[in-house]
Amino acid sequence: MEIFRKYDIRGLYPSEINEENAFKIGRAIATLLKKKNIFLNYDNRLGSIRIKDDFTSGLLHSGATVYELGMGPVTVSAFASIHESACGICISASHNPMEYTGILTYLDGITLTPEGIKKTYSEKKFNNTFGKIVPFNYDEKYVEYITKGGKLAVKVGIDSMGGATTFIAPYTFNKLGAKTFMLRSSPSSDFYERTPEPSVENCKELGRLVKKEGLDFGLQLDADGDRGMIVDDNGRALDPMITSMILIKYLKFKNIVATIACSSLLEDYAKVKYVKTGRPNVEVEMKAEKYDFGVETASHFYFGKYYPFSDGILLGILIGRVIELTGKKLSKLVEEFPKVYYGNISLAFSNQESIERKMLEIEKNLKGYKNRIEMDGVKIILENGFMLFRPSNTEPLVRVYYEGRGPAAFRQIHSLINQIIK
Repeated sequence: MEIFRKYDIRGLYPSEINEENAFKIGRAIATLLKKKNIFLNYDNRLGSIRIKDDFTSGLLHSGATVYELGMGPVTVSAFASIHESACGICISASHNPMEYTGILTYLDGITLTPEGIKKTYSEKKFNNTFGKIVPFNYDEKYVEYITKGGKLAVKVGIDSMGGATTFIAPYTFNKLGAKTFMLRSSPSSDFYERTPEPSVENCKELGRLVKKEGLDFGLQLDADGDRGMIVDDNGRALDPMITSMILIKYLKFKNIVATIACSSLLEDYAKVKYVKTGRPNVEVEMKAEKYDFGVETASHFYFGKYYPFSDGILLGILIGRVIELTGKKLSKLVEEFPKVYYGNISLAFSNQESIERKMLEIEKNLKGYKNRIEMDGVKIILENGFMLFRPSNTEPLVRVYYEGRGPAAFRQIHSLINQIIK
């Protein structure tokens, strides 16, 4: 039952998620949603492809009408869930390594957390009417919406990491009139032997492509396309907080949502509401249409004028618009903002019990700190920065985030953290 995570269903294939339980999960979802139309797509990892037919069969056996969208990013199925007042599902483990798969479910653009699915799955009281399957293409509606008939005269390098955006990302930028340069133009079930997560290390090859071809910027996307990392014209991967500050300033975002681990520097550029880490926590705020922009440290970017969920391709389009709006090179825009002295550490564990035990040890070591926020793990506000300790919602990890106001403070806080977690 550990595959039922806080925000989605996710696990190793085939030891945790496999054809047998995918069928039952499908039955549980269709039963819970009571004949709600389902727009279904999937990423191209082996586990996702192998459970797809059984999961679809489970949906059909409990009465769902399934619109089969084929391989594609979660953003397309999530988009369909809004515009069709339906359920959108992507079979994907997002940024996790290739050995994982999962089921990401959206209702009207908001993540459907799996509590109800888990309960229905456990009770095994499934609806027994049979639904139908309809092959369907929703890519064009999604692309038309995010391009809105505009043009973009930039040169962009794209690294899909061999994931579900491999075809749709260059198509979108080409439709805008941009010149696209793909790092690799074919999908790969093992993501070219990388973990499909945007990161400074993973962006190095993209950075070399951007410099070699004289491109305006690069865009790296995770396996299901809801995360993105930007590379500037000098080939440098930008910290998500720097990317955020650029967007906030030049697209005139006034009210934003940021997860608790984000840099306090954002407060210098907009009014910030902090929420717990995790997609649904940002999506709910974006859905209320009070906020222009949302961000997580893990390269999730949300744009409230479009929809509540995060979208890596849309991130690239809007960075391109900023470059055109300002007439400046992206590297020059970066120089306008303070350097972010920000770091994170991941502590890996084999099970939930070990994670809970470690968090208790950490909390014991933090007893002397008074200025604290316990919204999501424990965040300690220091005179010269902060440190945050929290269990991951997607992997068996304890994550540690920290920021220093300047290099000396950053080193001091890093040293302090090492004492706390040892």
